[in-house]
Amino acid sequence: MSENRYAQLQTTMKNPVQQRAEIASCSTTMGDMSPERRQTFATLAGTSVANMPKTFCRRLAQGVASGKMTREDINSVYKGNLTPNMLKVIQGR
Repeated sequence: MSENRYAQLQTTMKNPVQQRAEIASCSTTMGDMSPERRQTFATLAGTSVANMPKTFCRRLAQGVASGKMTREDINSVYKGNLTPNMLKVIQGR
């Protein structure tokens, strides 16, 4: 993700209406995952499988909006790595 795209995403996530729409879309995507993947993400986030989609997506959106989740964190996920910082955001810390 380019710096420009990250800045655009951060602006979007700071807008409450747009953030809610992104969380809803993300939650649908996460909810459509296999039961095994949902369980993995729920364990990672420290939440129930039922609450995982919304909790996980809300934490990501708020992490971007606040700047706690950096562009480098996002790019690392695309490369198959999870940074310690990204893990903290996912866990709500």
